Amino acid sequence: MDSKKHYLAAISAFVIWGFFSIPLRALKAYSAGEILYFRILFSSLVLLVIVLGFKRDALRKDFAFLKSFPAAKQRNVILLTLAGGALLTVNWLTFIYIVNHINIKTASFSYLICPVITAVLGYVLIQEKMSTLQWIAVALCTVSCVVMGMNSALELGYSFLTAFTYALYLISQRKNQGFDRMIVLCIQVLFSFIILNIFYGQLIHAIPSAPVFYSIIFGIAVVFTVLPLFLNLFALNRINSATIGILMYLNPLINFSVAFVVFGETVNSIQLVGYCIIVVALVIFNYPAVESLRLKVKS
Repeated sequence: MDSKKHYLAAISAFVIWGFFSIPLRALKAYSAGEILYFRILFSSLVLLVIVLGFKRDALRKDFAFLKSFPAAKQRNVILLTLAGGALLTVNWLTFIYIVNHINIKTASFSYLICPVITAVLGYVLIQEKMSTLQWIAVALCTVSCVVMGMNSALELGYSFLTAFTYALYLISQRKNQGFDRMIVLCIQVLFSFIILNIFYGQLIHAIPSAPVFYSIIFGIAVVFTVLPLFLNLFALNRINSATIGILMYLNPLINFSVAFVVFGETVNSIQLVGYCIIVVALVIFNYPAVESLRLKVKS
């Protein structure tokens, strides 16, 4: 039976992520590359402390597990892990840029359409099944994207890139089973840091000197990166992915609220139509999972 603390952990993770735009906006004067570079640097250090300090046994087990595979499968696992790090890099960089240089609504829309894109990629790449209701939801999601594109093709493009990279990350990691998730994440963040150093000249124009920049970045690394990821991984130990998928919508819903209430963003009539269509699509898409969860709670 699922424990209340696991549900609380999952809810807490998505609520925390929902408020992520607030500290990001406090760093609006800095480029997305500078923010991401130091976020990944601090996150790498925190994750290394956790893995080397508390997960050395799990690290040895994962290494032995990897060595038990044939050489071809070992290469596949390593490539999938590193590809995950590269996808996270693009996803995080795009998200930061959208929040600080476009608008928070666009960032929120990305994570509304992400589960639908994930399902389609799962069908195409790993032959996961989709129901008729889900295909109807995909069609409605496509209509919503067309409507949003009529308002701004650029905003839709950024939304799709953010959603697509995270969806592809999720699909790629489904093939990497049996390894400690925190250790895999640590490797991916470290690989992300290597990528960022390759493009250091393009990302960093001047090393920030203000102490407040590093204070906020450290807070982002701990409170908005490592902590919610840990809570999410903890929740996945006892809660199925369908339930997590429903709770995931807390993130964009809170993001939308922050956009309107805190930063005074508004929607025009075209955007309102697009958002209404995507809400209908998401209700249809998640209906089986919601009904299953309702029956489970009732019993």
